[in-house]
Parts: sequence; C-alpha cells; structure tokens
Amino acid sequence: MLEIKNLHAQFEETLILKGVNLTVNPGEVHILLGPNGSGKSTLGRVLLGDDKYERTEGSIIFNGEAFDDLEPSERAQAGFFFTFQSPPEIDGVSVKDFLFAAKKALDPEFTSSFKFKRSLEQTLEDLRLPAEFVDRETNLGFSGGERKKIEMASLMTLDAQCAFLDEIDSGIDIDTIRQIGKTLREFLTDKSKSVILVTHSDKLIEEVKPTHVHIFGNGQILKSGGPELVKEIQANGFDAHVKRASSLNVLS
Repeated sequence: MLEIKNLHAQFEETLILKGVNLTVNPGEVHILLGPNGSGKSTLGRVLLGDDKYERTEGSIIFNGEAFDDLEPSERAQAGFFFTFQSPPEIDGVSVKDFLFAAKKALDPEFTSSFKFKRSLEQTLEDLRLPAEFVDRETNLGFSGGERKKIEMASLMTLDAQCAFLDEIDSGIDIDTIRQIGKTLREFLTDKSKSVILVTHSDKLIEEVKPTHVHIFGNGQILKSGGPELVKEIQANGFDAHVKRASSLNVLS
C-alpha cells in the first residue's frame, strides 16, 4: 500500500529526515517509537504533503501512485489520513458540516445529509461523545480528549485506507485510550486498511496489537521488529540505539 524509499526532508534549512525506508501492506499496524525530536511527526507531515516541509530526496508511493507532486487534498482522496497532535479549532463550522463536506469531496455522489448525521451521531456515541457534538463548532472549546475523539470519528467517517496517527494518545485519560483502541480495532477489521501509529503509550500499543514496531532516531528508522521490540524499549530505553546510530554517522 505505502512504500517509502530513502526519504530525506527538511524544515526550513534543517535536514530532519535522513533516509527513511518503510513499507506498509494492507492489514498491518506499524508503531513508530523514538525520543522527541527524532523525526516521527515530520514523517507524517511529509506524507501529508505539508508545504512547510521539503522533500529533498527519495520517493513516496501510495497504491502505485507517486505522492511527490500531489496536494494534501489529493492525498486524502487517494485514501491517506493524518491526525494532528493538536487538532485545530474551526470557527463557525459544525462537526457535521465539516465532515459532510469532507465526505462529499471524497465521494461527490454522497448526498444524504440526514443519513450522514444519523451515522455520525452513532459514531460519536460509540466514542462516548454526546450526539449534540455534531452541531458544535469543530473543536471549539473541546478538551484534549474530545478533540482526539473527533479525529477518530473523522477517520471512521471518511473511511481512509491508511491512517497516520500522530500521538493520538497524548493528553488523554485511560478510558479515552481504551475507546480509541476499540475504534482502531474496528477500523482494522477491514483487512484492506492499515495504520501507522506514533505513540508513547504502552496501553495503546496493547490495545491495537501491532504487527510491526520501529525505533526512530536521528531522522531514520534505526531498528525494526515485532511486538517484542516494545518490551526491549521498555526495559532499556532508546539511548543504546540512538547513540550507536549517532556514532556510526560520525564515523561515516
């Protein structure tokens, strides 16, 4: 589904990604672990097509299509979904109107606003949000947990193929983590879908049961493995991997 080859990218004049290689197949859950500032969020922004980040080398292929020259909206239409660490407020636009417009952009033949509202209310109920949230201005006055739940409602509503979730667990309580985990498991019942998850939460990792785990540092994937890699990091931290990679960069 997604193939990233030798991806280099910079923010302003600072090179952040220094040769990322990653392949994601349908049905897989990839966890990105690493210290703050290692480039995990930058990877998501580059996949999104954020124009503040410049891809300087390498390629991104999604379902056989090059992402290089596509706008973020075109990447979304292709089936890519990205969640923000701090979802923005959208003044004057209700959750229902915002997501209905996004749904119509993906599927111009989708016209039933009544059916859409009923479906969205059910999705919010599953996430333990009151139905009245459909008519509230998007994220305006929402708590951190409520914003993250709206992100998950967006994922389920837009029915993406590949979701990059950037610290969807930050600033939320254990009950919300469980609800997000349940929603992700429901999303992944369709084996044609995949998830890339940046997280620091052992609990969320337990909830989603990853197929692949990657240690990110110095703008690269330093080590990849299965769920056993999470236990290694829990026991030993990131330092051994990151310091070793830094030493190798100096020697080279």
